[in-house]
Amino acid sequence: MSKAVVLRLCTVHRPWALRSRSLHRSPQPLAKPSDIEYCRQLVLKNDYDNYLVSLFSPRLAREAAWGVRALNVELVNVSEKTTSATAAQLRYGHWKDMISSLYSEQPVQTPVSRVVYDAIGRFGISKTWLRRLLAEREKSIKGFATTADVEKYGERAYACLIHPHLEALGVRDMHADNAARAIGIATAIMNFTRSIPLLLSQGRCDLPLDIITKHKVDLEDLYNQPRSTEQLQEAVYEFATIGYTRLCGVAELYLPNSPKAALPALLAAIPVKTWLERLERSNFDVFDPKLQQRSLRVLWELWKANRKGTWLDTSNYRK
Repeated sequence: MSKAVVLRLCTVHRPWALRSRSLHRSPQPLAKPSDIEYCRQLVLKNDYDNYLVSLFSPRLAREAAWGVRALNVELVNVSEKTTSATAAQLRYGHWKDMISSLYSEQPVQTPVSRVVYDAIGRFGISKTWLRRLLAEREKSIKGFATTADVEKYGERAYACLIHPHLEALGVRDMHADNAARAIGIATAIMNFTRSIPLLLSQGRCDLPLDIITKHKVDLEDLYNQPRSTEQLQEAVYEFATIGYTRLCGVAELYLPNSPKAALPALLAAIPVKTWLERLERSNFDVFDPKLQQRSLRVLWELWKANRKGTWLDTSNYRK
């Protein structure tokens, strides 16, 4: 079999695969308009950039994406708003039961669960992604020894938000899945970089230890007086470059070989790319106040990438 034929078989859009995984349920949706609006508002308030990403998807796929990302917001709130470890475990147990119920005929009745339940029935959303999402949110982050550890975390904690979106678009494809994993890695790098000022004030830093050691970043000094230093900027530059390079790889290798239907989900790369480019313009100073503000450019970049079918543009990034 020729290489071209193998590539075509790997990237072909396979609707029969979607139908085979869908659950046999009543065609009557369970979610009410108020449930969908609840999820929309939750994502709009807590995950604004990816709310913008969702606007480029068809209505039902968009609502499915809202449901999964609303579920993620609820899970993040467990760790952020629960002071007792025991109470957190009990709440995570509730969410574990809720996710299991979504694949039965009697789901737990909440606005988020009803929206996700309908998405599973319509699109056959894999239980793997929801279980993985819960498992990663249940873990407490205690720092990363290596950059590879961060990449592994990004693949599991962030990519599992893109995979269900792909399934809602009718895409189950090797190249699109690889793109989702790379975008997940870049998203983790962006989030950990963006949170450095806040975490330093709390006596913590999520930069991987290998990069901290390489650039001789004095964390004890920064814990006492959070600020930008030359060593920290060099460490941030190396860390951010890894994430940006991942996004370039997606645009060069995976996106051209993925089904066109996958693009709305893979646009999740655009907010990450835009923020990393703003970081470069700030000379990798994470304490620049502009980096904590929303950028109106994100929507413009999303529109351009959706129109062009790619976001590849490295002309303004530091070599």
